[in-house]
Amino acid sequence: MINSVLSMLLRYVNSQYKKDANYDIALCLLHHYDEIGNMTINEMADICYVSSASISRFIKLLGFQSFHEFKNACKNTLEIANTDYSLEVSKAKKDDIEPIFARYTQHVIDNIEYSYQQLNYEQIDRICHFIYESNQVIMLGFEFSTLLAQHIQSRFALMNKYVRIGFSYEEQLEAAKELNENSTVLIATVEGGYFYRNDEIINVLNEKKAKIVVLTMNTQSKLMKEVDEVIICGKENSDTESRVSLLYVLELLVMYYCINFSHR
Repeated sequence: MINSVLSMLLRYVNSQYKKDANYDIALCLLHHYDEIGNMTINEMADICYVSSASISRFIKLLGFQSFHEFKNACKNTLEIANTDYSLEVSKAKKDDIEPIFARYTQHVIDNIEYSYQQLNYEQIDRICHFIYESNQVIMLGFEFSTLLAQHIQSRFALMNKYVRIGFSYEEQLEAAKELNENSTVLIATVEGGYFYRNDEIINVLNEKKAKIVVLTMNTQSKLMKEVDEVIICGKENSDTESRVSLLYVLELLVMYYCINFSHR
């Protein structure tokens, strides 16, 4: 799945207007998330004050086939979270914070400056033309990118251009299958991982002959050889610095579109 269990639980809690039993389960699991990997289904039912059958139904509602699959997915989330930062940050003490913050800030500045230096205005214009002329536009990516996608969706909506997004693998695959040749796809993938983990979606995009625009710092990936445009969004990501430069580049894209295409 594109989104972690943690993100799925947060999304479920944030989107529920009616606070039912499933809402209570999701909220309880968020409060005990780091313990889930070591729980039995009965233990989970006890802390949520529901039956084990209710837990089983909720897990299937999230898209998991079994409690075992759900537990493993939770463990994987925690493992991935631990690799977000370099060892220097992961093992840092309180006294290390000031130099770490200073270095991180400099890396962010360097990434933004590097992205700015790599800007190709003719390329930005082509991409905005793609978006303007397409009758379907979608934005794809992993967890953080889906958060940015919501922001981009709202900005383009203000300019009368609908950008479709999907939070889950299934939603993104469905969006890809519904494209036609007059479509543009924005893929935000800082290190290029989207191409390694979602080959079915990429194959569908190629079959649909949609314009594919990738925002990444990994310009050497052989898997991106058939995309139409690659926009560079940084050069350093040891401690998630490229998240900031990815947003920066997306803001430039929105700004260019606003200036040159929103009033046509």
